[in-house]
Amino acid sequence: MKPLLYAAIALSFLLPGALRAQIAWEAPLLVAPNSPAGVSLVLAEMEPNEGLAGMVAWRGQSAPGGVGLRAGLGEGAGGDLAGFGGVDFSGWIRDGDPQFPLDIAWVAGVGIGAGNWVLISAPLGASFAYEVRGDDIWFNPYITPYLVVDAALGDSRPSNRDDVDLGIAVDIGADLAFSAGWAIRFGVSLGDRQALGVGLHIPGVTLR
Repeated sequence: MKPLLYAAIALSFLLPGALRAQIAWEAPLLVAPNSPAGVSLVLAEMEPNEGLAGMVAWRGQSAPGGVGLRAGLGEGAGGDLAGFGGVDFSGWIRDGDPQFPLDIAWVAGVGIGAGNWVLISAPLGASFAYEVRGDDIWFNPYITPYLVVDAALGDSRPSNRDDVDLGIAVDIGADLAFSAGWAIRFGVSLGDRQALGVGLHIPGVTLR
């Protein structure tokens, strides 16, 4: 995991941050191999104003596989209240084994951030996770580099904002759970996305 982490951090500094000026629904993405099924409540600091946003995310089954849904509210363009939501999909590329314990999945989705103008975004990437299980603990750090296509709609969008943009972002995160407690979720987005999220996963849901 260390070489991947170092490469992601270096890439985030090399990539120019795009002017999004509207909430991007998928940052932080919080989807990786072994991401838990059920409901997560997330508080995030998101573009464009680094304002706070609240989000509810749901998965029908542990990722990869199945469908994930999310919806939330936050500070959008111009400081106005904006809504966002989307759907994600994922599937196995490989399940880790003792010889190569890295879990790899593809991740995709589509969603919208809507305030005084609209940003439709479709990410596609690969997620790499290293799951650690003990008697009373479960830890799942991951890194997810992805491409994202953005489509801007509405007369209020910035004059220097193209109708369609292609961006590159990196999601770095981890999930941590104990045998009989809440699962803690953390994610940070770098590159053409800038976001930080921390959340709680409702206990009693099977982790995998």
